[in-house]
Amino acid sequence: MPFTFFPKLLFDMKIKKLAFLVLLLWYFPIYAQLGGKQNFSFLHLAPNARILGVGGVNLTADAKDLGMFWANPALIDTTHQANLQLNFFTLNAGSSYSTLAFQKNISTTRFLRFGMQYLGYGNFDGFDLTGSSTGSFSAGDYALTVSYAHRIAPFTLGTNLKLVGSSIANFSSFGVLIDIAGAFIHPKKDMKFAIAIKNVGFAISNYTDLSQFAMPFDAQIGFSYRPEQMPMRFSLTAHQLFPVADIVYNDPNKKGLIDALGNEIKPNVSLFDKISRRAVIGTELLFSQNFNIRLGYNFLRRSELSVEMRRALVGLSFGFMLRIKQIEIAYSRSIQHLSGGINCFAVSLNTQSLKGKNKKIVG
Repeated sequence: MPFTFFPKLLFDMKIKKLAFLVLLLWYFPIYAQLGGKQNFSFLHLAPNARILGVGGVNLTADAKDLGMFWANPALIDTTHQANLQLNFFTLNAGSSYSTLAFQKNISTTRFLRFGMQYLGYGNFDGFDLTGSSTGSFSAGDYALTVSYAHRIAPFTLGTNLKLVGSSIANFSSFGVLIDIAGAFIHPKKDMKFAIAIKNVGFAISNYTDLSQFAMPFDAQIGFSYRPEQMPMRFSLTAHQLFPVADIVYNDPNKKGLIDALGNEIKPNVSLFDKISRRAVIGTELLFSQNFNIRLGYNFLRRSELSVEMRRALVGLSFGFMLRIKQIEIAYSRSIQHLSGGINCFAVSLNTQSLKGKNKKIVG
């Protein structure tokens, strides 16, 4: 039997595993709602500076960014450039959002990551039905994530297991959610393809016995490519793919045109607009390994959060990354609305290299 048979057999097995994953994700039971009708909808927020800078939704950005596992658990970093990442977000109305990520490489093909997310809404004044003060209360959402990835080059399979909680005064809700993802990373070219099913799970408890639990489900497909001899990486991500229904929000208060008979004609949304709202475009300008600039455009955000009379730059996002030795600093801003946006400051570092330096100094 020729020796070339065995590599071909292994490659065929990898193809079958990836095909099985795609079929599993395609036929997975799906229940989804949009428009503020979900529990734990904060999970739709960009979890780190890179994702925020390239449009808020991305599956195939640089795998060397540790925080990418929140978006795609199948992305891995084998270089140990950074195994700890902190992200701090500034939101509107006094809310704050922060994330923490840590990576531990089990072997050259297996990777374990841990993450924490916390969104605090601040303090509020409470009143009873008679208008009497009941004191102040706080509200917040949080998630603890354990991520595992297994590399079967050029494919990688990954999953996130998340314990998610939410509290409003004396009411709380808890759930267990899971992400499943697969990625193909070209062995020679800077090209990636990924598919992910996110936030499938169940409720442990809900705010009240009458409250309904709706998962913040999302199905995504992403692709990125860096042309040879060109310092730019382009990415295209499709999100909210299921259910295959119209995700356009029709504002009942928005007035339409009046025809000759005095009837109101509501504006129609074109087919292109309906399709494009599911797309996010990202670009990274790669000046060097230590510095890059990020740009992104989110069609859904542009369509639903911009003011019709003055759209400005709503939907755009931008940022940069600067690496100095073992410390990486990043900043991104997403323009959410005419009134403001979201800022993110991130710090990534390699704790192993810091330990090595300390030992060297002591010796």
